[in-house]
Amino acid sequence: MSAADENNGRSESTASGRRIGARRWLLVGAGAICLICWIALGLGIFMQVSRGTLLILVTLAAVTTEGLFWLAAAVLGVTVFQARRRIWNWLLRRPVEDKPFKIDPG
Repeated sequence: MSAADENNGRSESTASGRRIGARRWLLVGAGAICLICWIALGLGIFMQVSRGTLLILVTLAAVTTEGLFWLAAAVLGVTVFQARRRIWNWLLRRPVEDKPFKIDPG
């Protein structure tokens, strides 16, 4: 392997690492914005702001939370969110049932 090949390998892994780092910081930034919106909502409730202001704060908190959820799904991969039941069971160390979720119509 030549020095040029080794250098190309390093630049590719560095570029990949930068992409992952950028995605992580994007997710952290969105989480911070979401947290700020929820804190503002809490302060608005505590300070007993007007109904219009409270409506704006609730809307901002809901929209930023939804945006954070979809951004996390994009960054972490949709499969993580599809497998969330298994992940929670693994975290809580409960056995996972392989039965599909069924809704009782009656």
